[in-house]
Amino acid sequence: MPRGPRTVAVTFGARSLTHYGGVYLLHRFLARIGFKHAVALQVRVAQRNHRYSIGEMLFSLLYPMILGLERIETTQLLRQNGVFQYLTGLPSYPDASTLRRFLLRVAPTALPKVRALHDRFLRRMTGQPRPPRRLIFDVDSTVLVVYGQPEQARIGYNPIKRGRPSYHPLLCFEGQSKDFWHGELRPGDAHTASGTLDLLTACFAKMPPGIRLRIVRADKGFYDHKLIEWLEARRTRFVIVARLTGPIKRKLPHLRYISPCLGVEAAEFRYQPTRWPKPYRFVVIRRPQPEEPTSQLTLFKLGRYHYQVLVTNLPLRPLNLWRFYNDRAGVELLIKQLKTFSGSCQAIFLERCRSCCRAMVARWYDSSYGIWRSHRTKMIFSHFAPNARSAWRWE
Repeated sequence: MPRGPRTVAVTFGARSLTHYGGVYLLHRFLARIGFKHAVALQVRVAQRNHRYSIGEMLFSLLYPMILGLERIETTQLLRQNGVFQYLTGLPSYPDASTLRRFLLRVAPTALPKVRALHDRFLRRMTGQPRPPRRLIFDVDSTVLVVYGQPEQARIGYNPIKRGRPSYHPLLCFEGQSKDFWHGELRPGDAHTASGTLDLLTACFAKMPPGIRLRIVRADKGFYDHKLIEWLEARRTRFVIVARLTGPIKRKLPHLRYISPCLGVEAAEFRYQPTRWPKPYRFVVIRRPQPEEPTSQLTLFKLGRYHYQVLVTNLPLRPLNLWRFYNDRAGVELLIKQLKTFSGSCQAIFLERCRSCCRAMVARWYDSSYGIWRSHRTKMIFSHFAPNARSAWRWE
């Protein structure tokens, strides 16, 4: 019987290897919903160089954001990665200077078109697999620290890097699906509630037809009589954490509390704060001090209890109202993901581009992240139900 080889040499090359193989799933998802075709139809701007289409340039900005590449210069790694280009369907990858010139040149005209594209996708996708009957808008703000001297970055409330310029974005998520709904980029010294009415006006304009009930949830930064009057004028339900002023604090020890569950006591009262047009319903939740709740729920300590006060026009019992508001706590995780996901956006801010360029990058990032979060389950649904694909594909 002949002997086999005693020495076997195994070799392989790196031409078919890539760190970014997982981006193929996102490529399949975007292809399934017809995203590239929609970009080609919706975002049309004049170009001097026709080597790359508008869709290919926007995808060349989108993929580095998803892959966590910190700066435009680091996209050089993708220029040398043929496997990545093959998986994403890009004929080649643009140079960093090409991407920068593209942003500076097309941002003024492309920004409103990218925003309109995002809104049209959001309306079409929200109604799948069935139209919702109610929407819950969770409004919050965050601090985005920047370095250098980017435009409109100012020194304001910054618990992360005190004294450092920052942006103060205002964000809105849909409370049931946790989809990103709308957002605005603001200077770092903007008050938390500044621009809230404009934000909610834009959010309501994006609602699909057939919505019977809309609810707004917000923390104490949005406790303002102008916002509450505006919501009531539009027949919108709300639950907002009340700022514990002196008159409210003096009421808390003298209320009649009931214990709907172990460790939680609840009460309610009607009160008309200064400059408010009428009395509103305030719900009080108190718990014994030994329990250490999260910082989001600890608002005030009085004696042996932690207190939290909510102002609302919802006809819910105090305990159910408190639990309904606590469901908003997931927004903090979404914002954390949003900020982590936007590393390349922060880097582009540092390039000192024009305001319109910065806004375009922020909106393009918001659009991509919102569509990805909103419709990843619909991608799975379409994978297992191919006949339903035409029901939500872009046309």
